[in-house]
Amino acid sequence: MTLIIDKSVYNDSVISKVVYWMSGDYKIVRTSLDEFSEQIELIATKAESSESLVEEKFFQLLNDFKLRQIVADETRDIKTILYAKAFAEDEELSEEDIHD
Repeated sequence: MTLIIDKSVYNDSVISKVVYWMSGDYKIVRTSLDEFSEQIELIATKAESSESLVEEKFFQLLNDFKLRQIVADETRDIKTILYAKAFAEDEELSEEDIHD
């Protein structure tokens, strides 16, 4: 089965995570077609399942990891502040102190 992935929608990190998670059941060949698209070839190494289910699983994982990345990006500053406050001896540490 061959899929074409739009790299303007799913970045390399997200695609790599999906490839890793599916690598137990599939041999996966990644080929960059151009700056905006990547070809993913999935070759079953275990029990064969329908192509539509494989494609559904692949895109479900893509969307899951993309959402996780969005949440991580949006909460990065808050996490930094919490870590800094947790490990700082100065309890008066503010957000401005961290970003200076």
